Amino acid sequence: MNSTPEIEILLATYNGERFLREQIDSILMQEYANWRVLARDDGSSDSTVSILEEYAGRFPDRFHVLPASTGTGHPKWNFLKLMEASTSEYVCFADQDDVWLSHKLTVTMQAMGRLEARHGRNSPLLAFTDLRVVNEQLGTIAESLWKLHGLKARQVNHLARLIGQNVVTGSTAMANRRLVELALRMPKEADMHDSWIALVASAFGAGEAVAAQTVLYRQHGDNVLGAIEMEKTSKTDAPRDNKEQQRRLDLMAQQARGMLCTLGDELPKDKLHLLRNLLRCRQSSHRLVRIGIALRYGLYIPWVPNNLSMLRYLWSMNKAKTED
Repeated sequence: MNSTPEIEILLATYNGERFLREQIDSILMQEYANWRVLARDDGSSDSTVSILEEYAGRFPDRFHVLPASTGTGHPKWNFLKLMEASTSEYVCFADQDDVWLSHKLTVTMQAMGRLEARHGRNSPLLAFTDLRVVNEQLGTIAESLWKLHGLKARQVNHLARLIGQNVVTGSTAMANRRLVELALRMPKEADMHDSWIALVASAFGAGEAVAAQTVLYRQHGDNVLGAIEMEKTSKTDAPRDNKEQQRRLDLMAQQARGMLCTLGDELPKDKLHLLRNLLRCRQSSHRLVRIGIALRYGLYIPWVPNNLSMLRYLWSMNKAKTED
């Protein structure tokens, strides 16, 4: 691998004037030198576009802003537009309100190099890291997002677990060209762009999780899905009702259907069988079939109370559906 290949940074924006300059300035401070930003705005009504155009004017070799077009209405589709326009061998994803630490690109490129040494450059590969959770003024809320959520980042290579709980935060991720090409077929069933990219890497290639914080993950009132809100549903006592378990199973089935519809003909046989069985787990009227599939494929999340609650829900799911 070339020691300094170009990295394309996909910056998706929407009404991000409050924190955008700070994010872009942190990209400008990266130790890794060979990068360029490809930005797309999704129909902002504030000064976001003006800020992007200002930086494009100041750094024409570093910044390119896609022409204005109809808003997609959701960050995952905004990022898909950027992926479609990207051309570099390596792609990173940038949110408008975070701050990157100066070693961010260096750390993820090193991880990508290790992946390529193990799996080859033609495999779909994904490198990602931990984050530090901060408030609006960048004061630390939690040193590690993974610890805050109890995430086991290694499950990026365990598709059955990953499909029920994403461990990849897009703002830390780097995808190689082969992964981007496959991920372009993102279906409407995909929960978010980062969870979809992670699923594609897990199904067709490999990922590496780096236990280092490279991004300051800013929490504020306009977050699409903030770390604190996510914590409320990731580390809780066993629920007293079935809504969370039903939501998790519905999400698993939804994403399994999306992957089968868009990439089913190309999936390795073991992954194809896995996804089909995940759908059986949600649809079967036989409780022993549901429990057996969960145990066989390890449909677990890190917190024991939630796992026990899930197994109880699978056992009595027909009754739960009736009661809901």
